[in-house]
Amino acid sequence: MDLLPILAFQVWDAVGWGGQGVFTWRMLHQWWSSEKARRSVLPVAFWWWSLAGTLLLLVYQLHRMDGIFLAGVLVNGALYARNLWIATHPRAAGVAPPGPWAAFVFAAVALGALSATLWAGEALLDWDQPPPWLVLGIAGQAAWSSRFVLQWWVSERRGESVLPASFFVLSIVGSVLLCAYAVSREDYVMIAAYALNPIPYARNLALIARARREG
Repeated sequence: MDLLPILAFQVWDAVGWGGQGVFTWRMLHQWWSSEKARRSVLPVAFWWWSLAGTLLLLVYQLHRMDGIFLAGVLVNGALYARNLWIATHPRAAGVAPPGPWAAFVFAAVALGALSATLWAGEALLDWDQPPPWLVLGIAGQAAWSSRFVLQWWVSERRGESVLPASFFVLSIVGSVLLCAYAVSREDYVMIAAYALNPIPYARNLALIARARREG
């Protein structure tokens, strides 16, 4: 019996599970920090863990070549890096936020890198899926990735890295749709990634609502 295919699967699977473990930990860390502060907070470590998880998932998705999940990893990775910069280099009070040109340049660079990667690997990417599931996956990835686009823009305007309530709403929608898509793909790593995510997101919304009532 040839064990090489089995061992290869186990190695790639382990990389994927490792990446999802890191992403799960980042939300648990953020959730626990928020519970201690009695309001929704965003520790800088959230972005370090995000980049570490992105690196592992990038390796995993390059192995599976699922275009929908790969697109999310690439775009979100760029936004995590920018948020880390904002979080570690807060803008002084009174300093104007970057103009629309800055947003355009950053978005162009991120989307350009994504387009080049997908174009180079177009023949290898797995797009051969039933149209309804493909549409569902694209919609889920759009919601999942747009949450960080929105969060990034709010952070740029405020001069500090924050998670607005709209971020958690989009996160819940994206989690549900992508979990359903992962089930159709029988991708157990990604099923585990999205199945329980709505819990900390809903709790953060509750903390934000309580802070508004008390404020």
